[in-house]
Amino acid sequence: MGNMHCPAEDSARLAAVARVICPFPNYTPHPHFTNMLSINSSHHLKEHYTAVQSSLTSKQLEDFTQGLRTTFGREGKVTLGGVGVVALSLAVLFDTLAKTVKGELVSDSEPIPGLFVKNPRGYYPPHVYTISKYLRLVPHIANNPTRMKQETERCIKHLDADTQVLNQMGEKLQHTTEDITVINFMLVYQVTLSLFVHLNRINNGTKDDVNRFRQTQVDNKGEGILNFNCDPEIADTEFLAEVEKSDNYTKESLQKCKPKITAVGERSDPESWLLHVAGMELSNFILLNFGAVILSFSGDLLTQREDFDLRTNALGTWSADQFLKFQHSAVYPQEN
Repeated sequence: MGNMHCPAEDSARLAAVARVICPFPNYTPHPHFTNMLSINSSHHLKEHYTAVQSSLTSKQLEDFTQGLRTTFGREGKVTLGGVGVVALSLAVLFDTLAKTVKGELVSDSEPIPGLFVKNPRGYYPPHVYTISKYLRLVPHIANNPTRMKQETERCIKHLDADTQVLNQMGEKLQHTTEDITVINFMLVYQVTLSLFVHLNRINNGTKDDVNRFRQTQVDNKGEGILNFNCDPEIADTEFLAEVEKSDNYTKESLQKCKPKITAVGERSDPESWLLHVAGMELSNFILLNFGAVILSFSGDLLTQREDFDLRTNALGTWSADQFLKFQHSAVYPQEN
């Protein structure tokens, strides 16, 4: 699958043409995975917090802030809230509360909307349900180290049990090798690694403790079955015609992204260009995104211990409270 000699920007250019003719999934993960589980998670969380609040009306912002105060109290401090899975859970909470105050219905039992990639047939690996349940729970226990440790350990064990269930169903189970599900498995692995990092933060563990998990293999043997709702032969004809009408960059991308050189040194067209282009996009997701995730889990990430202050970063009620408190202390200093 894919072509190691084809730069990501070239395969993306071809994919943009191919998706118009025969839509196939966008394999780009939700930015929360890239942002909230990175070394710059606290910065990204502050930006997201501000963006969500800015999207609300005054009344919605008041209800939104009240929802946060109900969960975290007037102090608004979240232990380790600026890093890892806690930052991810806060980002999810912000999104959920924002939808709620806007009058949208949000299920609290299904996979978190938009976070993982939805299969057209509605299938998610069981791990997605387990992680969704955990992320919804985290805000309610984040300031309780004992509960956080217990629930994180429980989630890791549950994820392992989910894997065992799939293994018992057989490696040839179609759902587990579909392209979208392969992506979800990659995201599950990323979150699971973050769970180990989080648990080791709580236990004051070392990088070696996390490496024990990094050395395990992703529980998926295939690269992904690519499914399309069109006739590849007809679609290929239309695809090549569109490329021919495109700019020179797109034409050059087609030449760069042909299959690997054959034994006799000649280039050959793929059996299906649509499948080839989609395969390159999926391979790029695995190699670029997943590879970067593994490399990012270093000792620096493990040593992060940053709390998140909802009150300081609030645009609404909390900020107003602070201003009033400051005014009061200036007029009546003897009360402090």
